[in-house]
Amino acid sequence: MPLVDKLKPGLCLGLALLLSAHWSVAQKTLQLVSGQQIREGVAALPRIAAPNIAEAKINAALDRQDLWVRKAAEACSGPGMFWKRVVTVTKSGPALLSVLVSDSADCGGVHPFDETFPLVYDLRTGDAVRWDKVFPKGKAEEVSTSSSDGMPWITVRSKHLQALYVASYKGTRDCGIEIVAGETEFHLYPDENANGLKIFPAALPQVAHPCATAFTLRAKELQALGVSQQWQDAILRQYGKP
Repeated sequence: MPLVDKLKPGLCLGLALLLSAHWSVAQKTLQLVSGQQIREGVAALPRIAAPNIAEAKINAALDRQDLWVRKAAEACSGPGMFWKRVVTVTKSGPALLSVLVSDSADCGGVHPFDETFPLVYDLRTGDAVRWDKVFPKGKAEEVSTSSSDGMPWITVRSKHLQALYVASYKGTRDCGIEIVAGETEFHLYPDENANGLKIFPAALPQVAHPCATAFTLRAKELQALGVSQQWQDAILRQYGKP
């Protein structure tokens, strides 16, 4: 029997064990702790309690994000000025951590501003999720940009997502379909309450931000877009549910 054939059973078993271990890292119940407010009205991001190596990497990224807003809020201190931040955890495992951040401020410019953006991390690796890598090649591309306070984030540009979003958009008297029809740059984040992947425009003018309503991609849409079963599970799976 050739040596390679002798190795195959052991090699397959080893690969299976390695793959199982890789995924099991994210299977423990995630415990999050809330920190003190950065300043009045400015919520801190949560941290992962008793983190493993990957989770410690996420905590360090959250530390940097809090430092960004601390500096921005401190610079926004004067008569009539304010900075407010609200954070909402939209998914806390078993594979992904997602936090939706909503900033609003008046720092003495011509107009106040508001920004809403997600921070999504892979609990297996500790890295920020690259959504352009989640979709098949050619269906989405990464865009590096930043919020009004200079905090960096990653969005995706996709005509496929644009088509889905526009088709599902429910316009109102103040937010007609024409406002979002040309938008191809999106924020994405998993939402366990909606049991899907939410998307909303990332590059609307400030005055049109109230029109950036979120649309949920569920299993059917994710499958149609070519998202792998592994990533569908990461986005949709919840603790205690198959």
